[in-house]
Amino acid sequence: MPQERRPDEPAATAGQHPDRRDLALMAELAGEHYLDGRSKVEIARRHRLSRFQVARLLDQARDEGVVRITIVNPSDSGADHADLAAALGVSSVTVVAQRSDETMRSALARQVAHLLPLGLHDGARLGVSWSRTLSHLPEHLEVMPKVDIVQLVGPLSAPGSSTADSSTLVHRLGARAGGQVWPLPTPLIVDSAAVAAALRGTDEVRAALEAADEMDVAVVSIGAWHPGGSTLWGRFSEEEHRRAREAGVVAECSGILLDESGAVVTSVMEDRVVGVYPAQLRRSRVVAVAPAVGQPAAVIAAARGGFVDDLVISAELADQLAEMLDVR
Repeated sequence: MPQERRPDEPAATAGQHPDRRDLALMAELAGEHYLDGRSKVEIARRHRLSRFQVARLLDQARDEGVVRITIVNPSDSGADHADLAAALGVSSVTVVAQRSDETMRSALARQVAHLLPLGLHDGARLGVSWSRTLSHLPEHLEVMPKVDIVQLVGPLSAPGSSTADSSTLVHRLGARAGGQVWPLPTPLIVDSAAVAAALRGTDEVRAALEAADEMDVAVVSIGAWHPGGSTLWGRFSEEEHRRAREAGVVAECSGILLDESGAVVTSVMEDRVVGVYPAQLRRSRVVAVAPAVGQPAAVIAAARGGFVDDLVISAELADQLAEMLDVR
């Protein structure tokens, strides 16, 4: 018959599996400490144990799963701005709180990763446009339903990245989601309309563009039309820049140019772009991220054009939008 342990005898030591009595004692001490707020000294006195034994048992309770601590960071879910959403005519606006150890682009991608599982279900189809901000998305996605992934724009390099980075994004998301992947193996913008037409006619490109017809959710980035605000800016000729200025272009979204009213601007370079069509984006629920601080007109244009349902932005850009839209 096993000998009963004395009150001052320690529970299972390191390397030993605790028995039911050990686990029950851990649970009792943990309840007094974490739920009732009793100090380790007080608990030790009540149970005729040393303070060091209590501390060891509480540590072991966490190791054995008797105690599970969940830390909820309010900044992870962002702050909802219903008044700003109403002024923009979109479903939601979430303002992200940047952590001390991350860039703003990473913070914005973290919030998108928080929103995505809420709007998707098994069997859904998710379209993704590459951007410097959305390239951070896979590092923040923890849980995703089994969905298909559609690449909405072809690979495009930007300072600090390469065309391989943009292609890798959809494959990383596809591996995480476990569904079918439709890659778009062509640059977003090519040298001529003839080359673009030929590429759109290939089987793989046509399949990806057709897959975008059935998107449930699309994730895009809104770029302001100025140097550094859009990865497309540097791919334009001087003549195309002139036509864009004359047409009043203020924003770019997945290769689609918009004026301040949200109208799609044509006759600039759309014949050289291989990517999602405006109507395809408007049919899906669009989660749009906007890193364009200092350019609120770009966000307003995208919202007016029907290319935003859920907007994710920084606090600074939210203030700029509120001022421009007179939201108090």
